[in-house]
Amino acid sequence: MAGAYLSWRQFYFVLLGLRFYFALSNSYIHPDEHFQTLEVLTNRIFNYSTNVPWEFSSKDPARSIGVLYLLYGPVLYAIKFLNLDFSPLQIWYILRLQNVILGWIITDMCIYRLLPTKPERIKGVYFTICSFVTLVHQSHLFSNSIETYLVILSVLIINNLRLSNETKEEDENHHWSLIWLGAIISVGTFNRVTFPAFIILPFWFVFQYLWSHKIKTFHLAIGFLLPTISLILVDSISFGKSLKEIASAPLNINSYIITPLNNLVYNSNYSNLSQHGIHPYYTHILVNLPQILGPGILFLLKTSYWKTTPFLSMASAILVLSVIPHQELRFLMPIVPLACCCFDLYSFSSKKEGDTKKSTWGSILMNSWYIFNASFAILMGVFHQGGVIPALDHFHAENFQSDPSHNTIQVWWRTYSPPTWILGYKENTLQAITLNDETFAEGYTLDSSKTNYLFDLMGSDEDKILNFLTELKATQNTSTIYLVTPVASFNKVFKNESLAFNETWSYTYHLDMDHLDFSDIESLRPGLGIYELL
Repeated sequence: MAGAYLSWRQFYFVLLGLRFYFALSNSYIHPDEHFQTLEVLTNRIFNYSTNVPWEFSSKDPARSIGVLYLLYGPVLYAIKFLNLDFSPLQIWYILRLQNVILGWIITDMCIYRLLPTKPERIKGVYFTICSFVTLVHQSHLFSNSIETYLVILSVLIINNLRLSNETKEEDENHHWSLIWLGAIISVGTFNRVTFPAFIILPFWFVFQYLWSHKIKTFHLAIGFLLPTISLILVDSISFGKSLKEIASAPLNINSYIITPLNNLVYNSNYSNLSQHGIHPYYTHILVNLPQILGPGILFLLKTSYWKTTPFLSMASAILVLSVIPHQELRFLMPIVPLACCCFDLYSFSSKKEGDTKKSTWGSILMNSWYIFNASFAILMGVFHQGGVIPALDHFHAENFQSDPSHNTIQVWWRTYSPPTWILGYKENTLQAITLNDETFAEGYTLDSSKTNYLFDLMGSDEDKILNFLTELKATQNTSTIYLVTPVASFNKVFKNESLAFNETWSYTYHLDMDHLDFSDIESLRPGLGIYELL
């Protein structure tokens, strides 16, 4: 038993090391990990020239900047005031490491306190840290990563209140638990408006507790109201409201900017959601959940944990979020530690001598779990759009080594939208233009006050990218023009064209998952290149 425990502990530290490794890898899973965090903050704190998304620039902002200041502001302001000479890439690594450490402490602590026995705790921690979502996604600067930590903290507090109410054993510290729960609900909702979906069902136990301890409702209320008021004030001032305007009509809701409310209003409009993708209502259950849990979903089919608080939280989120027609896989990230706490291994094991059927199935499932998570950790943690950030860092380094007045034009094709904050260009020196099928027809105008230009052509047709580069070469002959595209796409489209290029940089660990053609083996070739148009 001691040897087995030591073996598990050794494996745990190997996986912990992998969490730090993947935190320092360059994979790029979804644009929101940049465009809803550092694309916004670095513009305000470091005066970087960035492409601030609509959620933070419209007249009705739909994302809280107060939460971003709370999470990442201390590190960024420390770097600024201490005048530390960190590149954007180094800043990104530091904040990712912050997420890893924060997640490691919170997740393991909560699982340890949620589960009643040592074997249960080992199981919960073991499967959670094995998951590719934990190894990769949780270090990325997603609002979903922060939501995961807040969800499991709230589930722990709710579970403690539930046990206290059921056992009639009063804990004098529960008033602090309620204050913290209120604060977590507030910050969680401002971080992501989906947060309440994870606690709707479990919150029944809070109602039961407060029914028996009505005076303590005040503690929950004060815990919720203080951060809520603070975040509303920070958001309102950050998005242009003045203190004078607020003070002149403090009871007028129009004096404030309430970002969760704006977010709800925006997402309640079906035509708005259709711009981001409409999915069938079964997508979370039949597509996203199996992708997140893989073979582990079979450990939930015969689970005996369906009455537990983690299971109720998981079920609550899946049911509520499945009603929303826009369903992305990352929306279910917070269920991973909850599901791992509810994995029922006993259904696939047998203590009866000679009965090998269940144990064989258990071994197959465990091996499948390892293969599934190892494969997705490598794919999503290393290769997925892995060259975008290093390419931007290359441009950042080249810019500071060259003549600042020299005009450069970057044309990005068949990659995720490049987060321009990584370039580290000072404010008003870069113009970023996105061209798709609609905006191509409208045309574009270059701002002559800028010295650098970035075109994101997304997944435009091959003929459009050829015509566009030909036009740029003819009209912008005083600028250096670079094409940034996957190696496979460049070889397919440009090798036999009249346009001449010089490859100036390449990165091997990049895979474009959106333009694979299994009938053409060349399209499977990994790599991203920067090509100078001659």
